[in-house]
Amino acid sequence: MLQNKHECFWYAKRVTLTAFVLALGVLIFCGYAACLPKPGGAVPAVPNKDKDKEFTQVYQHTFDEVFQASLETIERMGLFVTAKDKDKGTISGGGKYVPQGATGVGQITFDLHVEAINTKPETRLTAHAQAKGSIISNHFDGVFVKMFPIELQKVLSTYH
Repeated sequence: MLQNKHECFWYAKRVTLTAFVLALGVLIFCGYAACLPKPGGAVPAVPNKDKDKEFTQVYQHTFDEVFQASLETIERMGLFVTAKDKDKGTISGGGKYVPQGATGVGQITFDLHVEAINTKPETRLTAHAQAKGSIISNHFDGVFVKMFPIELQKVLSTYH
C-alpha cells in the first residue's frame, strides 16, 4: 500500500512539471512571435540622428488656435512663411534666425505639422528645423526647436 501512494505522488509531480514546461514554452514562443514583424508590415523605425533638430509637443488648444498661434510665433521670431496648408496642417518657412543672447545670425528652414489628436481639445505640433551656412550657425536649428515651443506657448496664453 505504501508503494501505491509513492507512485501516485510521483505521477502528480510529473504531470505538474510537464504542464509547467508546456505553459512556459507557449509563453516564450508566443512572445517571440508577437515581436516579429508581420509579413508586409512596417520595418521598425530607425533612431533619429537629428533628435535635437526636431520636437513634438501636445497643446491643450484647438487645431485652429495652434495653427494660428504658430503663424504668429513665426512672425514674432522674425522668420517668414513660404508655404502653408491649413487642411493638411503644414507650415514651411525660413529666414535669418538670431537666437536670444547669441552673437551670430543663422539661416534656417523649418517645417511644422499641426494635427488634432482628439476633441478635448488636444493638438500635436511637430517641428523640424535645418540650419544653413557657417559652422557657427549650424547649431541654430537645435536652438530654434527648443525656443519655438516656448514662444508658441506665450502666444497661446493670450488666447484664453
